[in-house]
Amino acid sequence: MFTLKADHLKALCDLNEFPVDADAMVFVGLRGCLPVNPGDQSIAKEHGLMGAVVDYLHPRCALLQWTPKDGKFAVFPGSTVPHRSSVEAARRRGGVGANQLLTGYYDDYRKGWHKAGKPTGHEAWRQTGSRPVRRTADDLDYEEDDRVEISNPADNFHSGWCAGLESSYSSAGCQVLVGFPKCAKRGSSPATGPWRVFHDRGYAISQSVFGYALFNGGEAKRIALTGSTGMQRVRFGSNGPRAKSIQKALKAKGFFEGTVNGAFDHRSLRALLEFQEAEFGRNGDDGICGPQTAEALGVDL
Repeated sequence: MFTLKADHLKALCDLNEFPVDADAMVFVGLRGCLPVNPGDQSIAKEHGLMGAVVDYLHPRCALLQWTPKDGKFAVFPGSTVPHRSSVEAARRRGGVGANQLLTGYYDDYRKGWHKAGKPTGHEAWRQTGSRPVRRTADDLDYEEDDRVEISNPADNFHSGWCAGLESSYSSAGCQVLVGFPKCAKRGSSPATGPWRVFHDRGYAISQSVFGYALFNGGEAKRIALTGSTGMQRVRFGSNGPRAKSIQKALKAKGFFEGTVNGAFDHRSLRALLEFQEAEFGRNGDDGICGPQTAEALGVDL
């Protein structure tokens, strides 16, 4: 168990050069991390969290609504990975039909409908633009040797059709929250659980576009317990001088042919993945430039 503070969220984003809008509500995902009190969705300066093992069967992630300007956030139980049933079905199609979003910063989730026009359709936040995702065709989880595709698989924020932490959930790669939606299939009954709070709070404000910072839960635990030393990273969505230095180094080694501008986009990520695979092997391309990758590139983060 550890206590996560709003200051830790800001530090994580700064260390990754994520260009969050300080005046807006920002979504944060912590993969493999759960709130100590899953029924508490209050807005506060700190919350108790604990590590969790992602099993692709039960919600084992935390999703946050954070307002940097106020220095406060709320925590919701959910999932940032597809359910095993979707992974199994996709594996029989070479991985198509399920995916896992890479950690990084995604700046354009918009209010809209998930599965519009269908009985399960409900208000949500829609993913726009292309995103880096992993697909697996050999087993039932997502590892560094699984392929990365740049596409828009519509990994939306929506209800997980889930009763609790020990229940199943519905997702083929979306970011989902515990609870049930208001939709035609449920006879337009009110939404329930943490999803209801997440939806109502997000839809109550005029903001229509939301940024999303996705981390591994261990990163949040480390910064909460030991501080930020050595946690500088560059990954998809980074934007700043560190990202620019990595682009420059990748270009010098012949992996990056784009513009060295500090915006770590799809092309930059692809170059980083190719360099990591060449340097460390197929199991070494996590798409995150930390100390080891930076050292191999000759860059001091």
